[in-house]
Amino acid sequence: MALNFENVYQDADFLPSPEEMERNSKILTSADEDEYDNLGRNITEQARRQNKVPWVKVKYVSGRLFVNRNKRAILRSMNLF
Repeated sequence: MALNFENVYQDADFLPSPEEMERNSKILTSADEDEYDNLGRNITEQARRQNKVPWVKVKYVSGRLFVNRNKRAILRSMNLF
């Protein structure tokens, strides 16, 4: 019977590298500041996404969309309209 105490197995490729572990720990610490509802949805991130888009109050006149001229110019400058 031969005894071999050397590691004959290679490191598993599905385990994260030390750099990936460090990156994941940064992500996890930043996620601690977020709020979640009872369904697991990130409420804070949803609010951030909604604040990025300018909300415009619109009216429908005779079945057609009506946007104020000032708001229309702002939306066109942002390529949203």
